[in-house]
Amino acid sequence: MNILDLSHLSKSYGMREVLKDVTLTVGESEKVGFVGRNGCGKTTLFRIIAGMEPADGGEVAYKRGISIGYLLQDPVLTEDRTVAEEVQTALVEIRKKRERYQAIADALRSAASAEMEKLLGEQQSVGEWLNHHQGWQIDHRIDEVLLRLGILDRNEKVLMLSGGMRKRVALAKLVLQSPDLLLLDEPTNHLDAATTAWLEEFLIGYPGAVMLITHDRYFLDRVSQRIFEIESGGVYSYLGGYIDYLEGRAERLLHDSREQGRLITLLRRETEWMRRGAKARSTKSKARIDRFYAMQDERKDHVERDIGLRLETDQRLGHTILELDEIGKSFEGRVLIRDLSLKLKAGDRIGIIGPNGAGKTTLLRMILGEDEPTAGRIVRGKNTKTAYFDQKREILDPNLKVEEVLGEGDWVTVGGERRHKTGYLGDFLFEHHDQKRFIRTLSGGERARLILAKMMLESANLLILDEPTNDLDIPTLQLFDDALVGYNGCVLMVTHDRFFLDKVATGILSFEGEGRVRYTEGNYETYLTRLKNEEALAEKGEGRRVSSPEPPPKPSVSAERKGLSFKEKKELEGIEREIEKLEERKRELEVFFANPSAYAKESETVTGWARELSEIEKGLEEKIARWETLETKRAG
Repeated sequence: MNILDLSHLSKSYGMREVLKDVTLTVGESEKVGFVGRNGCGKTTLFRIIAGMEPADGGEVAYKRGISIGYLLQDPVLTEDRTVAEEVQTALVEIRKKRERYQAIADALRSAASAEMEKLLGEQQSVGEWLNHHQGWQIDHRIDEVLLRLGILDRNEKVLMLSGGMRKRVALAKLVLQSPDLLLLDEPTNHLDAATTAWLEEFLIGYPGAVMLITHDRYFLDRVSQRIFEIESGGVYSYLGGYIDYLEGRAERLLHDSREQGRLITLLRRETEWMRRGAKARSTKSKARIDRFYAMQDERKDHVERDIGLRLETDQRLGHTILELDEIGKSFEGRVLIRDLSLKLKAGDRIGIIGPNGAGKTTLLRMILGEDEPTAGRIVRGKNTKTAYFDQKREILDPNLKVEEVLGEGDWVTVGGERRHKTGYLGDFLFEHHDQKRFIRTLSGGERARLILAKMMLESANLLILDEPTNDLDIPTLQLFDDALVGYNGCVLMVTHDRFFLDKVATGILSFEGEGRVRYTEGNYETYLTRLKNEEALAEKGEGRRVSSPEPPPKPSVSAERKGLSFKEKKELEGIEREIEKLEERKRELEVFFANPSAYAKESETVTGWARELSEIEKGLEEKIARWETLETKRAG
């Protein structure tokens, strides 16, 4: 049975037709993804379905009595609440149903036989609702969901949360609500790999229907059972995940290319007729003129699909582009990076991965010269010119037009080649009318594309990209993938986009905790293979557990303690023993939380152990920092 039916839906903004005769259905437990260029109407469609704005025409029909949950790209939360208070607002309906169920149970004890049947019927209905929305396990689920989404401080004010953490809180509310239809707009933005993997599994097993917009192509492939592509206002449907979509789209375009040959022949004939000065003297000739312009528009659609993007640099690369020589970085007693060495050569594209807050952006800031390492040195080549793509996208003036961002005049120079602005911006999928728009009217993805266009004019030979794929649509990502693969400079990229890393990266730099940063030659799949091999060795007792990063090297207790007082020597020996105990307990808790069945335990137990793990990690940071101080003094 369908939970949603859209029939001949249309929507325009001024003269711009965004949705045109859209007809589609979604089943009760179906998982569907939506793809298409930014601005094509994906978010508009979601807003219409959610009842946030009306369609101009057509019909939206819902299954009777369904509940809808909508995750916006920029969620709206109440800022004076704590995280716990905000999350609780999602459970109002569930708690009402539980109270009603209990009230019915109480009433049944003294009910007359005449009303008992009615009460039993209502109790069954309420019970089924609670089962469907997982309302009986809500207290356990709060603990699990918040922990899985990395929300540890429930007492923090919403006002103080980052954009990424706000989205996690909004996502937690929706997960706990368990609506019949989930609308998710870019749910993986700001999520690390582990959290994204958990969300994948959650949505795959979700009992309701899911409609999602995402640029994460691995996520789209795993979760989606069907994909809708919005193009030129219409919708194309493809059965299966992202890979199936690519194959289906290729077949459609092949068919279109055959049709295009026929179209070109007709267009040529009609063009000749128009050039002869056809006049709309009759209904028949008027119809031919209309057909001519219709074919021109159709031909334009075909040409737009062939847009390509090539990144070049006119800078000489030199022998040294960038070298990291045993660099280290500590912040407020916490070791982020320890003894990292890396040398970049022409064509290297290094993906930087790890949990949020591990130090990835700090590494980029040091390379950019905005911060300094606490140990080691960073060597930049004399010919190295850097361009930086900031994940906050704050470098654009909202009061400028798109074409004005590239500077004065009509021409720009790209890789030594003189290009007209109109054509260059077209490479980044800005059509002529889009180039007259103000920055403040652009979507997040359109802003990201414009920053890319601006960045490429800098003729840099070292690109530093901080979450470049956030807000980019899939057609742009496909172009960006190919452009970076063909780029003859070097790239350092912090990203959680696994498909992007798999296609583009030549090496992976992984932040693994406690200052440990490891380099793996190859793409993301190669990195995963390395992890699997290490896990297999660990299970056989031939290697360490990947989930427990190696502790920093510690000298033996009997080592000579130069420069330390007797009291400090004893303190150092004691710290080493304490670190070992804390790391052992940390491993035990990590094994516990890695097991999904752990969350079936009492909520107080899970919460207590989560708090203990957080305190252990904080304690380890402090003790390792003190250990380093004493070791430095001893070696001094």
